Amino acid sequence: MLSRAVPFAWTLANTLRAAALALLLGGFGVWLATGAHLGFTQTSLVTIKRDEVTGIDYPERRPGFVAGVEIPLGTAAAAIALALLSLAADRRRPAA
Repeated sequence: MLSRAVPFAWTLANTLRAAALALLLGGFGVWLATGAHLGFTQTSLVTIKRDEVTGIDYPERRPGFVAGVEIPLGTAAAAIALALLSLAADRRRPAA
């Protein structure tokens, strides 16, 4: 005999798990979209230019943003915290 599927319910635990997944994917998405830099976050970008008269190379800074490795690590830590909270919220709910 086939059993009926229980409809999905948005409990606190499920909401926390969905938020953890969204946070994790968002953090990795931002990191990948801005260049997946393995160092720290950069708020300005350096390009090397050459002076046409003297032939000397010099760095030139321009505004920009490259997310560093702390972005996915921080969002992963926050997602783990939300997932652990979801487990605690799930334990509070009595079994039906």
